Amino acid sequence: MDNVKIDNFKLNDGTYIRYKVVGNGPPLLLLHTFRNRLEYSDFLAQELIDDYSIYTLDLPGFGESPINIETNYDQEYFTMAITEFITKLDLSDVTIAGESIGGILPTTVSLKIPNRIKKLLCINPYDYDTKFAEGIRRGNFFANFILFHVGLPIIGSFFSMLENKFILKNILAGGFVDKSKLPNDYLNLLTSTTRKRGYTYHFINVLTNFQQGINYKNIYEAVTHPTVLVYGEADWSTSKERLETQTKLKLDSYHTIKECGHFSFLEQPKKVAEIIKLA
Repeated sequence: MDNVKIDNFKLNDGTYIRYKVVGNGPPLLLLHTFRNRLEYSDFLAQELIDDYSIYTLDLPGFGESPINIETNYDQEYFTMAITEFITKLDLSDVTIAGESIGGILPTTVSLKIPNRIKKLLCINPYDYDTKFAEGIRRGNFFANFILFHVGLPIIGSFFSMLENKFILKNILAGGFVDKSKLPNDYLNLLTSTTRKRGYTYHFINVLTNFQQGINYKNIYEAVTHPTVLVYGEADWSTSKERLETQTKLKLDSYHTIKECGHFSFLEQPKKVAEIIKLA
C-alpha cells in the first residue's frame, strides 16, 4: 500500500488530517492509538482489503498532520473531527474500529451521527486513566519513569522534548507481548515527528484530557449501535476496568486476543481482522 495517495481533510481550526483509502466494499474507518499515525493500521488494512473500503487517518495533531497550539485536543474535538470527516465525505453504513483513545471514539461518533454508522468495534479502549498517562505507565518501569516526569508541572515539557527513538521504543515496548512486532521502519516514522511544531503541547494536552476516563464510560450507556468490545490479553486495563466497560456498554461479553498487548493492530492484525469480519 506504499503507492496509495494520501489526501488532506481540512479541520475547522485551520489544520488538516491526512487520510487514505484502500480496498473495495462497505466503508470501514480505522482509528489509531495515542502517539501513532495512519500507518499504524496498514497491517490490519491489508488483511481486510478485499472486504471493505478502508479509511485510515491521522487523528488530529498526530503523524504528519499539523498541530494548532490554540486547539484543545480532547475527546469532543476528536469526535467533531471524525464526525465531519464522515459527513463531508458522505459515508454511510460505516463500521468504525478504533484502538486505545481511538477505541473510545467509535461510541462518541455514533451518538453524533447515528444514521451514518452501522457498527462499532472498541479495541483496548483507553477509558480508565484517573491521573496523567496512568495506563501507559503500567506498561513497564521505563514508561512509568518518563511519563511521571512528563506529567509534572513546568518540567514536564522539558521531559517531553527529550523524546527520541530510544525513549519512544522503550515506552511503546510496554504495550507488546512480542516486542519484535514494533517494526523499525515504522518506529522511524514515529520518531520523525518529535520536532514538529507544537509537538510537546499536543503530547501533554492529549494525555491531560484523556485522564478523565470515568466520564467516557458514562457516555457508553447511551450507545445503541451493535458494538463489539475487544481486549488484548495483556492490555494495560485491569479485569475490573474491562468488566466495567462491558457493563456500561450493556454487552454480555468481550473478546480476548491471546498473546497480545495494547497495540493489537501491529501485534495481532490477523486476529483483529477476523473479529471485524465476524462482527
